[in-house]
Amino acid sequence: MAETAKQPLPSSTLRSYAMIGIVLYAFGVLLNEIGNGLTQLWLVPYADTISALGFVIALYTATLSGVGTRLMVVLGLIYGVGTFYVSEPDATYVASGLKIGSYNTTHDVGLGLIGFTLVLLIALAFYLTRVKRVRTVMPKQDPGSAS
Repeated sequence: MAETAKQPLPSSTLRSYAMIGIVLYAFGVLLNEIGNGLTQLWLVPYADTISALGFVIALYTATLSGVGTRLMVVLGLIYGVGTFYVSEPDATYVASGLKIGSYNTTHDVGLGLIGFTLVLLIALAFYLTRVKRVRTVMPKQDPGSAS
């Protein structure tokens, strides 16, 4: 019994997923900054959830486009370190010995690490789904044929 192979998603669909992921992430970061800057702390959990959803969509897009598992693990570790720097209180950094400058600097480093992984995932998805021009070879015609 012959199994039918799953048809891969078109490149335009994967790129649309990638753009949805980065827009959700950017919207979540914006809400997070509004929540922290204006002390609207009730907004921060929603912002973090939206940002994480954007990252998951970008990660899913990258896996569909063919990024390897090892690279995914490395990017997940970078994202995890960034999440540690963004979400933990100042006392945790001091106790762990991983504090980088002031609290705001440490928070910005975490956001930078998370943003770096997201942009790298999106760039890899776009790179792996680029349109490849296939050379078409003209079929050989019999010199004696009329067509």
